[in-house]
Amino acid sequence: MTEEITAYVVPALVAVLAAAGTTIGIQFRDVDAYERRRGFWQWLLVLLAALATLGATNSASGAGSLLEASLLSVLAMAAVILGHVMWRRRVPDAEPRTQRLAVAASALAVVVVAASVTFTYISGKGCRQAQPLVQSSRASSGLILPSFAANQGPTVGDFNEWAKVIDEQAKQVTSGKAAEHARRLGDLAGQIADAERTNDKGRHAMLGVQYYDELKGLLMTCPPPR
Repeated sequence: MTEEITAYVVPALVAVLAAAGTTIGIQFRDVDAYERRRGFWQWLLVLLAALATLGATNSASGAGSLLEASLLSVLAMAAVILGHVMWRRRVPDAEPRTQRLAVAASALAVVVVAASVTFTYISGKGCRQAQPLVQSSRASSGLILPSFAANQGPTVGDFNEWAKVIDEQAKQVTSGKAAEHARRLGDLAGQIADAERTNDKGRHAMLGVQYYDELKGLLMTCPPPR
């Protein structure tokens, strides 16, 4: 639910605030083509602010990129500020109350962008911690499910080493729901290694299915940036 709010409601809120700070009082009727084009530019800046906010929160979520999120945040805030500056030049005789409203709306839009991206990035700490575990799991298909061919496949030593690596990576995940999935993956890896030591292929196969189900749950909790 939090991700949905961040992904859609926040950009919409930024758009509303940016519109209040950059387009209030601008006329499109009874003006020449030049002034009308300038008005459209104001609205394009509002759209840019909303889209950049959407991109920034998306980049900050899950295992996203802080650099990309920061750049898009700066772009969104710059669009809001530039739009407001252009508005002040276009409507220099606006009433003091209208000016205060526009300034407050623009300032609040900037605060919303910064706060939402920061909150989203902090919330994604567990997902960033889980990335080594996800990568190792994706590269371990030959270990997660058993090999039924005689004298082929990984050795017991390979399973022990793999389970140790998975367990260590799982313990590095300490935040949010990702930590629960990671802990379960670490436990399952150890059980898979135990099943292989006793040559219990049936139990190994069952645990492998559970491992993939848990990995799917982790990926749903920490989806890649859209």
